[in-house]
Amino acid sequence: MKKLWFLGLGLSLLLVGCSDAGSEEGKKDESAKSSEENTNAAGDLMDFYLNLTTTVNGTDTDLNAYDAAIGGEAPPTGEELAKLEDAAAVSADESANAVEKVEIPSGLDDYKKDLEEFKATLAESYTMKAEALKQDGEADLTAAEEKLIEAENQIKAILEEAGLVSSSLINDLNG
Repeated sequence: MKKLWFLGLGLSLLLVGCSDAGSEEGKKDESAKSSEENTNAAGDLMDFYLNLTTTVNGTDTDLNAYDAAIGGEAPPTGEELAKLEDAAAVSADESANAVEKVEIPSGLDDYKKDLEEFKATLAESYTMKAEALKQDGEADLTAAEEKLIEAENQIKAILEEAGLVSSSLINDLNG
C-alpha cells in the first residue's frame, strides 16, 4: 500500500512538472515525515498488542486450563469441575483487571478511542466469563465468547487501519 502511495505521489509530481524545485523538496520532506509517523504508530501499536496479550496470558492460565479440560475427551465433573470453575472465575476476573490496566502509548493518540473501546470489550468478555463461571450448574460461556469475537474484530480493524497484518486475538490469548 505504501509503495503504491509513493508511486502515485511520484507520478503526480512528474505530471505537475519541475516548476519549483523548492516546493518539491518540501513535499518530499512532508511525505517522509508522514511515512515515519505511520511507521512509529505501527510499531507502538504492535508493542501495545504484544504487551496486552503477554499480560493477559500471565493471568488467564486457569481459565485456559478450564477450557482445555471442558473440551477434552473426558470432561471433569463434580468436585473436580467445581474446583476448575472456581479457579477459572478468579483467573477471568484477574484477566479483566489486567486488560483495564494496560496503558495505551502516547504515540497512538489517533487510535486511542478505538483502542479504549477494544480494551473495554475485551475486559467485558472476561468479566462475563467470570460471572458465568460463578453461577451454579454448567457454565454457559456463549455470550462471553461472542464478546471476545467482537473484541477480536475490533483489534483486527485497528491493526489493518494502521497497515499491519491482523492477528488472531483468540489464538494469541488461548494459545
